[in-house]
Amino acid sequence: MSETSYRAMGAYAKSKRANIVYTLELARRTAGSPVKALVVHPGSAMTGLQRHGTGALSRVVTPIAARLLMGSAEGAAWPSLYAATIPDVRSGLFIGPAGRDQTSGTPKPAKLPTGADDPAQGRRLWAASEQLTGVPFDLEARSAT
Repeated sequence: MSETSYRAMGAYAKSKRANIVYTLELARRTAGSPVKALVVHPGSAMTGLQRHGTGALSRVVTPIAARLLMGSAEGAAWPSLYAATIPDVRSGLFIGPAGRDQTSGTPKPAKLPTGADDPAQGRRLWAASEQLTGVPFDLEARSAT
């Protein structure tokens, strides 16, 4: 939650991991239903997000990283398109670019970050999400209606 100390990139990384853990928990909770829950990783792309970096180092490093390591914003859409159109899609897949360090390239199923598929972690995040938002989301009750 970054309550005691906040760093933009640290918070961003935590939010990305939480998206993976939460989506995998959704996949477990919707198993056996027609719902498909997939995690899609766009890679690294030059978007408006990078312009909010602070400090001189960020202003120098970002343009260099953009040329050497990052794909285009258009290329970052490819994993979503791939996930939406592959015929053998199954819930719980992690789709990302196949290039160096998953920063860009043709999309394919990718390896999950270590521990992201831990069911206990998924249950805790789901429960915390319900508690923090005040919105319970009981899938069994919803599928019965």
